[in-house]
Parts: sequence; C-alpha cells; structure tokens
Amino acid sequence: MKLYMAPASPFARKARVIIRELDLTRLVEEIAVNPATSEELHRANPLRKIPALVLDDGSALIDSPVICEYLNELGGGKFFPGMSIWRNGSGRWRALGLQALGDGIAEAAVTCVYEGRRPEELQNKDLIAKQMGIVARGLDALERARFAEEPTIGEIAVACAVGYLDFRMPDLGWRETHPKLRDWYEAFARYPSMQATMPANAT
Repeated sequence: MKLYMAPASPFARKARVIIRELDLTRLVEEIAVNPATSEELHRANPLRKIPALVLDDGSALIDSPVICEYLNELGGGKFFPGMSIWRNGSGRWRALGLQALGDGIAEAAVTCVYEGRRPEELQNKDLIAKQMGIVARGLDALERARFAEEPTIGEIAVACAVGYLDFRMPDLGWRETHPKLRDWYEAFARYPSMQATMPANAT
C-alpha cells in the first residue's frame, strides 16, 4: 500500500501514528508529495487532498477518518471503540466527536497558514480572523475535554492538531491559558509514534 502524505500535515500524521502503533510500516509505503503538483496524488484522490491511501488492488481511500479506521481494522487496533448493544457508553461517539474537534482545529489552522502565505495585500484578513476564532474556541473546548487513558482516534487527532499549532504557530501561546491540555499533550507527545512523526523538518 502507498500513503500519499506531507510531513507537516496533521491529517496525514494521524494515519502515520496509527501505522506505527499497529506495526504496519512493513505494509505501507509513505510517499511525501506536494498536494498542489503531485500527479500521483491527483490520480489517487480527485479532490487533490492528503492523505490518500492506495490499496494493493489499486483502489484508493481518501479522507483521514476513513483511512485511519481502515488501518485500525487492518492492524487489529482499538483506536475506534466498537459499538455495544449492552452498553451505551462504549466510547465510540466520544472518540469520534473528539476526532471531529481535533480535525476542525487542524483544518482552521491549515487554512490560516495557507492564507498567510499569499502576498499580504491579497490576504483575506477576515477569513484569518474567523479561522483563528475557531482555533481559540476549539482549544477552550479541549481544556474542558475528558481524555481516555487508553488512546483512541480522538486523542490521536487532538494531539496531531495541537502538534501542528506548535509547528506552524509557535507564538500562539496556548499553553499558558490551557494548562490541562498542555499537561495532557506533553505526556501524549512522548509516545514513540508521535516522536517519529514530528514535522520538525517539514516545509
């Protein structure tokens, strides 16, 4: 299988963390691409977004939640809690909801980064302000969130989103105003899979 990704992408990082946690590195080749120019990626994903996972039969999966759930099932993981007819609180909806929150923060941050790369006179300041408001409200929600002791896709998504903020927005200063999130993230970031996928050298 081939995973088309960019080292800085918080969405691709979710999949890369799961690949390492479930020992799937021997099965998945990670291919770093430029989403704007890669013909390989465009053939795999008509939406021209990363990540995209091309399976051994040539078919492709797109969108990080879909890819991550496929990898979880392939590797026999427990990052997506199962449904239970006996228990309402199986944890699945909490995990999926937390993933949606993490992905939403990441999407807003990525939008700001791309907008900020345009010539200043062409930047949409209102758009940037709106997206930064989303980031701020998302961080406030995470400060109140309950994180599972056994990590799920929710925790992975949040950690990848926060890691992206650290990488692309180092002056944001979220740690001072969100101490519970800070302490949780600093512990989570020590996982070997998180260390191995840090975007320190990404462009």
